[in-house]
Amino acid sequence: MLMAATLVTVCQAKKVKVTIDGTVPSTVSTIYLIINEDKDNAQLVPISDGMFSVTVKVDRDAFIRLDETKNYPQNSMYVLIPDSRHITIEWNKGNIQGSKLSADLQLTCSEIRSSSPDGFHVDVFSDDPEAWRRAQSQANAVRESMREQQRKIAREKILEWKNNSAGAWIVYCFPEVMEGELNAMIQHMKPKWINHPILKAKQQK
Repeated sequence: MLMAATLVTVCQAKKVKVTIDGTVPSTVSTIYLIINEDKDNAQLVPISDGMFSVTVKVDRDAFIRLDETKNYPQNSMYVLIPDSRHITIEWNKGNIQGSKLSADLQLTCSEIRSSSPDGFHVDVFSDDPEAWRRAQSQANAVRESMREQQRKIAREKILEWKNNSAGAWIVYCFPEVMEGELNAMIQHMKPKWINHPILKAKQQK
């Protein structure tokens, strides 16, 4: 009986309560709150006079995403880690206050997205096949350089975040960056978050 009581206490200790509030521009009419990408149980956050406030109790390693859509988490600006009891968002300025780790994760994701080679191309205004060949070779080199920059950003942060959950979000959202070397690195280092719920759910799909 004592053992069971101790187990319950440990489980409860993992939960934290956090209040998230902030301001939104008039163009934002809907905010979903999604915990660990459980879209089926997403909550709608009430907005009143351009302001919102919500309090949730979650696992201390949970990801709390606030977004206008349930989809495309890789593009989300507001992915929060409950490392404090009060986090404030200035939606129109793109600011996260009260959680240094959440703000750092936001910046890291933005840097990875801005370095993406997706959509990059070189225009060639010539009918010369050799000009097309050179342009294609140049474009491939630039794309690889951009992808390597993404890998560099991800590698540095995953090593820095070995003992907190932020690294799991990078792995979840940017699988194309993680292929090969970085996946092998993670399997070798076995970070604290290697079995995070969002990663386990993705593996089961």
